[in-house]
Amino acid sequence: MKEDEKDKTPQMIIAGTNLLVLIAYTIYFHTQKDELIIIGEAFLIVIQIIICLVTAIFVYRKEFLLSAALVLLIGFSTCWVVFTQYN
Repeated sequence: MKEDEKDKTPQMIIAGTNLLVLIAYTIYFHTQKDELIIIGEAFLIVIQIIICLVTAIFVYRKEFLLSAALVLLIGFSTCWVVFTQYN
């Protein structure tokens, strides 16, 4: 394995894992037919971002900051889609 490939492996695993978690609870909340599901999804997005930011202080700084940014952008977009679907 080349040195460049070794450096990108943790970044892809961390970002991919965080995106999979985001996808999992977004699908769960999307299957619920309630008007207030946006609150639950927004709450989990905020918790996941906080966990990523706190973890970035201790290990894999760039990877967890990237994950927090991705969860914020993609999570806000999906939350907006779910919210506008029911209005």
